[in-house]
Amino acid sequence: MTKKMMQQTTIIAYLDAIVSEGTFTQAAKSLYISQPYLSKTITKLEEELQTQLVERNRTPMELTYAGERFLTHMKKMQNQYEDMVNELTLITKLKYGRIRIGVHPIMGSFLLPLILPKFHEKYPGIVLKIMEQDAKTTEMDLLENKVDLYLGMMPIHNEQLSYTVLAEDKWCVIVPDTSPLYQHGLKEIEKFPYPLNLLKNEKYVLTTSQSGIRKQANEFLKHLDIKADVVMESQNISTAAALARKGMGLTFLPKSALNNSELMDSYNIFYIETSIVRTRYFIAYSKEKTLSSVDLAMIDMAKDLMKAYSDSI
Repeated sequence: MTKKMMQQTTIIAYLDAIVSEGTFTQAAKSLYISQPYLSKTITKLEEELQTQLVERNRTPMELTYAGERFLTHMKKMQNQYEDMVNELTLITKLKYGRIRIGVHPIMGSFLLPLILPKFHEKYPGIVLKIMEQDAKTTEMDLLENKVDLYLGMMPIHNEQLSYTVLAEDKWCVIVPDTSPLYQHGLKEIEKFPYPLNLLKNEKYVLTTSQSGIRKQANEFLKHLDIKADVVMESQNISTAAALARKGMGLTFLPKSALNNSELMDSYNIFYIETSIVRTRYFIAYSKEKTLSSVDLAMIDMAKDLMKAYSDSI
């Protein structure tokens, strides 16, 4: 990034911080700079432009109309610059670059290991930045160019996003030995051997309501007219699975979220063949974004690796 673009990026960050924090003091604190320095920088910029950018007499402070337009144009210039850098990346043949990937924390623990190690091995010069956050935030960040790609689980909600389905996964249930559905001696993952309506008598450990896995579980149980007796919720699918293995209740999860080596000494794992829910993974991006060679390389590799995973299950 040129010195001029670095300065423009800094100014954008300063003005965004003033808007979000409402005072120079809080904005400076969030930026890890001093308040006098921030105030002096904005004042100097206003003098150069011969226009007031910040309305200082309001609490919280706001940008003037001129300030809002200035910030809008600065962001457009920044996006144009990033488009230029993406084109230059094509020339460098992926020898260097950066990619920002948004992923839900619940899914990152099992989706990313399927993709990122191979990508890093092939393109060691590409810097990988992972943003673990909820789906709604990541979708907005795609539109605002804060992340480049989004790895997630269907459904996707925003019509301004394009996506590619990567793979389908098996829908599994962990059944501990505290459940009457437990079968002693099973050491392999097998098809669920009972009528699905027998799940109505069970206790459950599930992920929180914001997660895609929980939404699928709710859809599945609702279709069976089952009101789940949820004894505990966790934000992490690995925690929910660990508690299920120890007897607290059943939990649902995609097969890719299971451990590579499941002991199954005090629990069963069954896969459920059902058309009620389909666990499908996708990679998404903004329809307005010009995909860089790095983006395209990641999409292609994700498709290949996830297809290989899907074919193996």
